[in-house]
Amino acid sequence: MLSGMRYRRVNRFTRHIKRTFSTIYGKISISLSIVIIVSIGKLAAAPGLDGYVPEPSPAENGGPDSYGYNWIDNDDAGGPEFYWIDISRIGVPVTGLMDDNIVGPFGMGFEFPYYWYTVNHCWIGSNGYISFSSDFNFMYPFSGIPNSDDPNDLIAVLTGDLNPSRGEPECYYYTNNADSFIVSWINFGEFNNIDSTHSFQVIFSAADSSILFQYGENHGSFRDGVGNHRTLIGIENANGQVGIEYMHDNIPENHLWHDGLAVKFHPEPDPTFEAFDFEIVDGLREGSGAGFMPNNQPYSVSALAKNSGNRTIDNVDVRCQIRRESNTVYDEITTIGHLEPGQEIWVYFDSPFTPIQVADYQAAFTAIMFGDQNPNNDTRVCELVSYELPQELRYCDDTAEGGRAWSGDYSGFGVEFQMPEGIEVTGSSFHVFSVTMPGPAYVLVLPDNGGPDENNPLAGDTITVTSAGWKDIDFGSAGLTFDPEEKFYMVVLHAFESTFSFSMDQSTPLSYRGWEYTGGGLAPDRDREICDVMFRINANGVTGIENEIIPISFTLDQNYPNPFNAATNIRFVIDRESDVRIDIFNTIGQSVSKLSGRFQPGENMVTWDASDIASGVYFYRISVDDNAETRKMTLVK
Repeated sequence: MLSGMRYRRVNRFTRHIKRTFSTIYGKISISLSIVIIVSIGKLAAAPGLDGYVPEPSPAENGGPDSYGYNWIDNDDAGGPEFYWIDISRIGVPVTGLMDDNIVGPFGMGFEFPYYWYTVNHCWIGSNGYISFSSDFNFMYPFSGIPNSDDPNDLIAVLTGDLNPSRGEPECYYYTNNADSFIVSWINFGEFNNIDSTHSFQVIFSAADSSILFQYGENHGSFRDGVGNHRTLIGIENANGQVGIEYMHDNIPENHLWHDGLAVKFHPEPDPTFEAFDFEIVDGLREGSGAGFMPNNQPYSVSALAKNSGNRTIDNVDVRCQIRRESNTVYDEITTIGHLEPGQEIWVYFDSPFTPIQVADYQAAFTAIMFGDQNPNNDTRVCELVSYELPQELRYCDDTAEGGRAWSGDYSGFGVEFQMPEGIEVTGSSFHVFSVTMPGPAYVLVLPDNGGPDENNPLAGDTITVTSAGWKDIDFGSAGLTFDPEEKFYMVVLHAFESTFSFSMDQSTPLSYRGWEYTGGGLAPDRDREICDVMFRINANGVTGIENEIIPISFTLDQNYPNPFNAATNIRFVIDRESDVRIDIFNTIGQSVSKLSGRFQPGENMVTWDASDIASGVYFYRISVDDNAETRKMTLVK
């Protein structure tokens, strides 16, 4: 294993993966899935949640943070009562948890007041944490609280290097859809300690805006491979500027988790507290810092901005500068008239950008507001790649500046691709940084299903790696075609540990589109903010109307809020009076709703009432004349 990479052992998956290999058109396909759906009866059942609001009394306490959150525990006389609530029979199993990953979002069923805003959904991490706004993979080592690095909106219940792939761990969530939401982690073991087990839960109570951590039977001390403690307990706000820490890396010693410990976080807001924070959340695309654009055609430039403070802001600017090498080729500023606290908005710049040569560009989006208290999130640097089909498509350059490899069989990396027009993938390549000994590599093309769909590979192949450099795979006979904006993934696994390492491009701009596979499944790469995985594909254009690139005579915003509960707003801009139809589909293409009408030029908005629709991922497609555009949204209840 290369220096700096943590030890991984995933041989437990060897027999499972070998059984799933089958020949498809002479290629290799693979199913890599792990589901945790189990039940337990080890902890005493509670009679119910109604009216349960534990009241603090004089005991050890701490805080407040700058907003006004305090904590109080029950280690001394008084404090919150320990009262474990068994949700294993009434809760929903949290499936898909694996070593170092996060799943969601899950609807909380109500608006929970948290700091100066409210939240209604969350992501649940395998390492014992929750985030209200981020699916960032929070893993060893664990920074203290507060910290502006991702993930923010953090609820660190018992955050450590946990491994839900070992033993019989269980995770559940429960909501009464009124004022109480619970998540329980049961019998989670540590990565480096085979004798460890940890059971803990968090209870959110809207009745008093409190957050209660409770710890059941616990064994282990969360030591890493060299004996250092790696743990975190505490809470943090949406931008990582405000938070309160109960324990970090087992310090202080009198705050160590133990059977029967209860820690309650409750707010006593300071009425004079002010937070001014204007943030760039994303550029070009939601959740990604990269996009492809056809050469010599106008490209609509956009960024997702957010008021992350607790005061309304008016007349603030967003600037976009696009550079090719050291030359500035685009420089535009647009103004947002008004943003409420917590509000997000996609900002579209008036002038499109038209590339004049096939090249890599760097797009920097900057939030400009006088008095901004958090400059760390003011700028987002993204990658734009112009192309002319047929072409080799990639986010990386040709210089390998480092290598990474997981120590374990059947582990590796992936990269997601998404094109503005229909393409046929005829081949792929990956770059090998170094070789210890010859060994097989499994190359897969996976479809998107809210992430890489490992159960339904589209194509695959096996090659033997004997040397460093680019390794090419021919998919010309596989018939791999993708519609405009359809996301797909290229994944490469080394079959045996200590054979070869994968090359990394560490030069900016970065795509933020890397994935990692450490044995249990694919998750967003923990290093996607510092490097790009060096994979590429060969693509041809496809004929037919589905291959037409969407003109910029209209723009479709991301729905707001997203994720949402019951209703969401869909905004769009058209350049002339037009008949507009918005179709809403589920993930298998079934139509669930239609919205239509004749709209005037400029910005328009429609509201989709989904109160009678089940939770899940949906797609909304706007059709104007003969043109269309599709985006994804998430309904949580």
